[in-house]
Amino acid sequence: MVVQDPIEQTASAAGLAQRHAACLPDATVRLGVVVNPRASRLKRAGKRAALAALVGPGLYAETRDLASLQRAIARLVGELGVNVLAIAGGDGSLHHAVNALWQLAQATLRNTGEVPPWPRVLILNGGTLNIVGRSVAIHGPPEETLRQFQRDFGHGLLSRVPIRPVPMLQVRWQDETPRLGFVFGSELAYHALELYSRFGAGYLGLSRFLFEFSRGAVFGSSLWRQESWKLGPYTDLDVDGRHWQTYGGVTAATADLTLAIGAVRAIRRPLGAPGFAVRVVEETVPRRLVAMLPALMSERGGAGLVDLAIAHEMRLTGPYTLDGECFHAPVPHAPLLVERFDTALPVVPATGG
Repeated sequence: MVVQDPIEQTASAAGLAQRHAACLPDATVRLGVVVNPRASRLKRAGKRAALAALVGPGLYAETRDLASLQRAIARLVGELGVNVLAIAGGDGSLHHAVNALWQLAQATLRNTGEVPPWPRVLILNGGTLNIVGRSVAIHGPPEETLRQFQRDFGHGLLSRVPIRPVPMLQVRWQDETPRLGFVFGSELAYHALELYSRFGAGYLGLSRFLFEFSRGAVFGSSLWRQESWKLGPYTDLDVDGRHWQTYGGVTAATADLTLAIGAVRAIRRPLGAPGFAVRVVEETVPRRLVAMLPALMSERGGAGLVDLAIAHEMRLTGPYTLDGECFHAPVPHAPLLVERFDTALPVVPATGG
C-alpha cells in the first residue's frame, strides 16, 4: 500500500475537507502537541514525558529540525484532525511552527484555490524569554498549562475554547514569500543577538551581555573594541512615509515586548490595536546608545527614541531578527518590507484557575 506524504495529504482537497470539519464549532476538541526538545525548559526527558502522557497516542511529536516540524504539523492537522495545536518551546519554536502552518496553507491554496482554517494555538512556555506566551498571560511550567487546558476543555466542543487573536507581522525581501512573526528587530538587534548568545541564554545571559557591553563603553574592553561597530549607524528607514536618513535601530511588534521578568515592557500593545507598534532609536553614537539601555528596556522611552503606537508599513535594508531568530540579507541593501499580516493567529489565552 502506498502511504501518502503527510504534507501532500494536508495540502490536498481531502486534507482541506478534513481541516474544515475539524474546525467546526461543534467539533470535539482534538489536541496535538509539538515539542522542541532543545528548548531550555524541555531538555530533561522527564519533562517531555509528562507532556506526552497528557495527550492521546500519536498526538505528540518531538521535532529537531524544520523539515520534521513541518511534517509533524501536517500529520497532526491534516491526517489526525487536530484543531488545537500546542507548541512547547520558546519564541523561536512558535515562530517556526507558525511559518510551517503558513507554508502548508500556501501549498493548500495552490492545490485547491482555498486557504485552510488555522487551528487554535496553545503556547506552552518552554523557552527562555517566551515573549508571545507572556503577552497572552501564559505563565508557569508547560505541563501545568497543558494539564489545565485538558481539565477545562479537553473533552468539550471546540466552540468552548477561548481565542485571543494575536496579530502577526509579515516580513519579506522584494517579491519573496513573507515570513510571519510577532517581534521584529533591525540590524542592531541582529548583531546584539549574535553577541548575546556568547553570554548564555535567558535573562541571566541578557544581564551579563548588557553589563559587559556597558562596561566596555565606559572603560573600554577588547569586546568593545572588536564589536562596537555593530551598533551602527544604519541608513535609510521609512515608516509610513516618514524618513530617517540615519538611525541606530528599530523594533516593530504586534505583541507586548517584555524584556525582563516582572512585566517590564518596552512595547505594550492594546488588544485590538490596528497596525503594529514601532520604536525607532534615533541616537547613532555608540557610547550614548549604551547609556540609553534603561530607556530602551522601558515603555517610558526617552530622548533619542521615537515611539509610534500605530504603523502600517516599514521599509529598510539589512539582516533582521524575527521572534529571536536571525535572518541574513540575501544581497547587500536588498529592500525589506514589514507590514501587518491580514490574518491574526487564534491563540488560546490563559484562563486562570
